[in-house]
Amino acid sequence: MKVSRFGLRSEKFFKDVFFNLIMKRFVFLLGLLFLSGFALALPITDVSYFYSESCSHCESVADSGILEDVIEIEGVVVGKYEVTSPVNREKYLEYLEMFGIQGGGIPFLVVEQGGEFNHLMGDVPIINDLENLILDFEGEDLSVGVRELSLWMVIGAALIDSINPCAFGVLLFLMAVLLSMGSAKRALRSGMVYTFVIFSVYLLAGFGIMRFAGDFLALSNVKMFVGIVILIGALIEFKDFFWEGKGISLKIPKFAGPWLESWAKKGGLFSLIVLGALVALVELPCTGGIYLAILSLIASSGVKGVVYLVLYNAIFVLPLVLISYFVYKGAKVEAINLWVQNNKRFMRLAAGIVMVLLAASLLGWF
Repeated sequence: MKVSRFGLRSEKFFKDVFFNLIMKRFVFLLGLLFLSGFALALPITDVSYFYSESCSHCESVADSGILEDVIEIEGVVVGKYEVTSPVNREKYLEYLEMFGIQGGGIPFLVVEQGGEFNHLMGDVPIINDLENLILDFEGEDLSVGVRELSLWMVIGAALIDSINPCAFGVLLFLMAVLLSMGSAKRALRSGMVYTFVIFSVYLLAGFGIMRFAGDFLALSNVKMFVGIVILIGALIEFKDFFWEGKGISLKIPKFAGPWLESWAKKGGLFSLIVLGALVALVELPCTGGIYLAILSLIASSGVKGVVYLVLYNAIFVLPLVLISYFVYKGAKVEAINLWVQNNKRFMRLAAGIVMVLLAASLLGWF
């Protein structure tokens, strides 16, 4: 197939811009996200307090006001869990197993700081020692640990999810339409609005799932089910690496194409908001696997999970911001789209590998 000189120049221009400029700025911005996420995540101290309404020793802890006192310490978050709830009891039993405690007892309290754990059991130890344990924290040497989602796992998963071809496709079409109808500045502005809507919808969906289904996702058998679903998704991604387009694929449904195209061509603010919301919903089969796994892993992480969720979504939309900016600066939409098409098999492979790792964590393989 003959390629025009103009096409070669535009492709070369895109490659030069992408590898020499986009990647430098991408790494710089990503570094800022690393540092901000690290700074936000480290100071948090999670206190998990397990009690029963009928427990007299638990009543002594409540009357002492110690839990209210430690909440006043900067960076301390206290979660209270009534153990007669099935979800709370499973969480309580997991901690007992982690500390190697036979039989158990309440009131029981776990302090987590920077991925390390310590505990107190009984009303007198909690009342007398909790504040000192938080201020002079030392983690216990545990032979069996709790599977914790690390900051670097969140960053890595978000980075791989952010280069999903489904996330790029609609934006590139939108930019091409807008460039044909108006100025590059309008295309940039529209691309940023579209990206912000994608970020907001994904973030709100994550908060909604954490708020209403967080306890459900924290159950071990539910985590195993989600892990199996994510593993199946990974196998589909691997299939697309070797046999793209054959059989089932994780992609935006075909029936959604005409809807998205019609909203993209309208180009107004309201249309962009609707388009972003529609894309966020219809691309879930394509990008939602990694997100669901992350939500399952951070479901019981408290405030730290909220930090991870915001960080994940910021990284997820970062390539969309960069694409909008560099199209505004002169990069050709056709050249970017050609690069995406030539490399989407490897994007699928990377997503599949990350999904296997997340599924393995949910299934307790490591």
